[in-house]
Amino acid sequence: MLIGKNIILRPLKMGDIEKTHEWRNNLELIKLTQGVRFPKTLEIDKEWFDNALNDKSNRNIYFGIDEIESNDFIGIIQLNNIDYISGTAIWGFIIGEKSKQGKGYSVEAPTLMFDYAFNYLNLRKIFGYPIAFNISTIRMHEKIGNFKEEGRLMQHVFYNGEYHDIIILSLFKEDFLKAQ
Repeated sequence: MLIGKNIILRPLKMGDIEKTHEWRNNLELIKLTQGVRFPKTLEIDKEWFDNALNDKSNRNIYFGIDEIESNDFIGIIQLNNIDYISGTAIWGFIIGEKSKQGKGYSVEAPTLMFDYAFNYLNLRKIFGYPIAFNISTIRMHEKIGNFKEEGRLMQHVFYNGEYHDIIILSLFKEDFLKAQ
C-alpha cells in the first residue's frame, strides 16, 4: 500500500467491481477518460476485473484509491504497458466519486504512484494522453509539475459531433524528483 496524507493506494480487489462498473458506464467520465463508449455489462466488467487481478505479466499495475477519512473507495489509478527495458509506462486514473472530485486527490494519487514508479520500479518516463478539452486534467498535470508536451494527435477523438485533440504528456524521473 502507498499511504499519503488523505488517500491510500492499495491493490484493486474484487469488492471494487460494483463502483467501478458504475463509473465505467458513466458517459461523462467516459468522455473525460476516453473510455470505451459502449455499455458494459457486469459480466464484461467481471471479466475485466478477473484479467486485471490475475495479470502475472508485471506490465500492468492497478491501485484502488481509498479516502483515509471515510475509508471509501473513490477511484482507480494505473500503470499500463510497463516496459522495464526502456523504463516507460502509460498511466491513467479516475476519481469516480463525484463528491470526492476537486479535493486534491487527483494530484495526491498520481504523486504517490509516480514516486513508486520512479523510486521502486526504477522507471524513467511515464506518459499519458489527456483529451485537450479536459481542463481539470491539464491543470492537474501542471500542479504535479514538470510534464512535457511531446506532441498532439490532432482531431483524434470524436465526441458530441466534433473531433478533439489528444495531448501527449510525459514526465521524466529527474523532472519529477526536482518538482518534489
